[in-house]
Amino acid sequence: MESSFQRFWKCENTSIKLIPIDESDPRQGGRVEARISGLDVRTLMPYSKLMHGVYGEDFITFGQFSADASHENDETLLKLFEETDEQILDKHTFKFENNQVTYKREVNAEHHDAEIEHAIEETILAPNVEQSWSESLFYGVGNKNM
Repeated sequence: MESSFQRFWKCENTSIKLIPIDESDPRQGGRVEARISGLDVRTLMPYSKLMHGVYGEDFITFGQFSADASHENDETLLKLFEETDEQILDKHTFKFENNQVTYKREVNAEHHDAEIEHAIEETILAPNVEQSWSESLFYGVGNKNM
């Protein structure tokens, strides 16, 4: 099914909550709760998902597990690091190294439509900080080109 939107079938926003194992030293790592809220453009239906995972000093990994998997179990969360596991339906990974952030998404095509929920190879994310319209007026439009 082709459309003028191509792959823009969904708009999503993800909020990530980090829960450290040791409150006094959060860099040791801990659990991740990622809440995804979005809108399916095809049906104009809002939706929400809760994903679980782990984080460390230089990575954040979270995913959607099958209904029979318990995200409360540490062994289940560690399955996020295995290459192929049928219990993991969707996996997101952020890595922090060499002053860069990389992102990777793996999708189990047996459980999701590959045209809508597509995998993303490991990609370096580029920072992008734009001025708001009020900053542009305050600092001047001429300064924006400098």
